[in-house]
Amino acid sequence: MFGFVSANLERLSPEAAERYQAGYCGLCHALGSRHGDAARLTVNYDMTFLALYLAAVYDEPGERGTERCVVHPFKAHEYLGGRIADYAADMNVLLAYHDAMDGWNDDRDALGLARAKLLEKEYRRVEAAYPRQSRAVGDRMAELAAIEKRGEPNPDLPARRFGELMGEIFVMDDEGDDERSGAVAAGLRDFGRALGAFVYIMDACVDLERDLRSESYNPMVATPSDQFDDILDVLMAGCVRAHERLVALVPAMRDRDLIENILYSGVWTRYEAHKRKKEKAAR
Repeated sequence: MFGFVSANLERLSPEAAERYQAGYCGLCHALGSRHGDAARLTVNYDMTFLALYLAAVYDEPGERGTERCVVHPFKAHEYLGGRIADYAADMNVLLAYHDAMDGWNDDRDALGLARAKLLEKEYRRVEAAYPRQSRAVGDRMAELAAIEKRGEPNPDLPARRFGELMGEIFVMDDEGDDERSGAVAAGLRDFGRALGAFVYIMDACVDLERDLRSESYNPMVATPSDQFDDILDVLMAGCVRAHERLVALVPAMRDRDLIENILYSGVWTRYEAHKRKKEKAAR
């Protein structure tokens, strides 16, 4: 269910592409500095988007730094650090651990179990530091496992559970005492829920043929494939409405061009590539 929330690099300006890369490197840097080099292997663009989006909503540009790393050992590169990158790194560990354990529990994936063991110590630290988010992720993942086990045919139910999980991840700060802070937190929760539901269903659409071959659970099995585009359009429309409500609260939202590149174009790239592949195979 991860790997969909990335930018369409072909449509980014050079400045936006540079900031996007700095955000990705900032997440990787935070993973390494907070959780060790093994955690860097879990870095992904979904949590890069989380960091960029929260930085935009909270108007925190991040702390710029430079480093050399294993991937770029000879040339120093820029990264964006700070408290939001740190938070995204912690959520990255939380989700990566549960994703690895899900692979083990569902398919007895030994590699997934090995990844979980590598992350377990750091996961326990994150779990203690963020009880609300950790409880939400653990509870929703358990509910998703139960839904999958009973073969629930209604895709809205698992999508809603995954959306609720992402909704709590997107609320970094508690609601606060003032009305605006509460409205921002509520807006972020709504946005995360809408994005999570969209990602869950898109993942199911892309994986349908593979899941049918392996006899794995897929909530879209009873839905005609010619309806997939319309369903995803409706779900993304809800996500865009939630985003626009946040823009109304933060009119001068930083990196809005980059964020909207991801929302309006980037999230579709993997799905569109999958469709093209199917169409080519059918010829």
